[in-house]
Amino acid sequence: TDFVCFAGERCLPAMGTLPRIYARDLGSVLLLLVAAVASRSNFWMRGLTYRSTVLPVWKEKIFKSVVYLGLMGTVDAVLRRGGQLLAHAGLPIGPGSERSAGLLRGLLLHAPFVFWALQGPLSSSTRDDRGWSEAASKSWFWKWLSVKVFKDVPIDRVLWTSLDTRAVLSEEWRHLTAEQRSHWQHRHYIIGMHPHGLLPLGAIISGLTWASGGLRGITASGAVLPEPPDSGPLLHQRWMVHMRLRAAVATGACGFFPIFFEMFRYLGGFECTKPFVRERLREGKDVAIFPGGAQEAVFATPGRYVCYASKHKGFVRLALEEQRDILPMWTFGDEAIMPQMWDPPSSVRALQTLVKEVTGLLMPPIFGGLPRFPPLTMVAGVPVSLEDLWAPTLGGTVTDAAVEEGHRRYVEAQRRLFDMNKVHVPGGHANAVFEVR
Repeated sequence: TDFVCFAGERCLPAMGTLPRIYARDLGSVLLLLVAAVASRSNFWMRGLTYRSTVLPVWKEKIFKSVVYLGLMGTVDAVLRRGGQLLAHAGLPIGPGSERSAGLLRGLLLHAPFVFWALQGPLSSSTRDDRGWSEAASKSWFWKWLSVKVFKDVPIDRVLWTSLDTRAVLSEEWRHLTAEQRSHWQHRHYIIGMHPHGLLPLGAIISGLTWASGGLRGITASGAVLPEPPDSGPLLHQRWMVHMRLRAAVATGACGFFPIFFEMFRYLGGFECTKPFVRERLREGKDVAIFPGGAQEAVFATPGRYVCYASKHKGFVRLALEEQRDILPMWTFGDEAIMPQMWDPPSSVRALQTLVKEVTGLLMPPIFGGLPRFPPLTMVAGVPVSLEDLWAPTLGGTVTDAAVEEGHRRYVEAQRRLFDMNKVHVPGGHANAVFEVR
């Protein structure tokens, strides 16, 4: 045993076991710290904006294995020492012996996690969309989440008409001619999505699943537009005839942890790194990107609508190089699901910055209120025409001036989409103000 107990006295660690105790407890933490330092220094969990080459697959798997060993060892140490403290306080929980407790942790914690890791991230790649499943996008779970959870709620004691999560067209589409609509309906795009929120559930539900029925000829105000006669059977193809939507996701979110790994993999998510995005585009697919990234989640709070894109222009450059236009989308309600503190302490912000440099994720979240379940409405704008700025050949180079102009058009398109539709969507957005950061 690690402890020596005296009659009528508290239990103390046996002197000969102290090095072993510290090795067991701190070894896993040190392993995590080493992995974090390596990741931060080499940008292993970030895209090619930060590093010049793609991380080799074998190195990626070794890195993930180290992270998992450190993580599970740390969790095991917390559970082990927590159980000992409770027992010492006269509140024994679980098995009475250390051996039995260890076997129970191995059976219920370590064995399932090892099985999951070997069958998932350590054997499957998050660099492509081969895991996409149409059945997963049609799962009953997404419809239940849409209808039963994210619906209209009483606001100022007035019960609004119940509306579930929706995908609609911007009012701008009403001002296009039939020829103009047909032109945009038969092309492929890079899709620029906002806002990110702590987790953009509205964009996921309406953009990557059938919960909302996909894009159709219905605008935010309810106006009905004629749908193309050659519409397809896949998601959103009732309006965008050739759309095969996939999502470029932060490496830390799509490739490391249970639930997130499965969700993004089966819904067409893959690592947001330029070569992998380019491959999907050249396969004739449409790729959704959140230009604001995790940093945009800092501004996620009810009543604040931030497009964090003033310095993020890589997606525009990629669109020009791959001869694609950009389809702007905004999901009203995603900003309010998990409200973040407007002005957290500087020490907390510094910690978030550090974790983001390691993982690419905004952690830990600083909640400024309880989670909310507002109505979620994804609005698809009119595509931003970039053809006059395209590279002369597919994959060719483009000038910084062309990128700047394309970025300007994109931000203006998002602003126009926002202002023209905020009064029509449920959730009380009529007086919303669009911010560019």
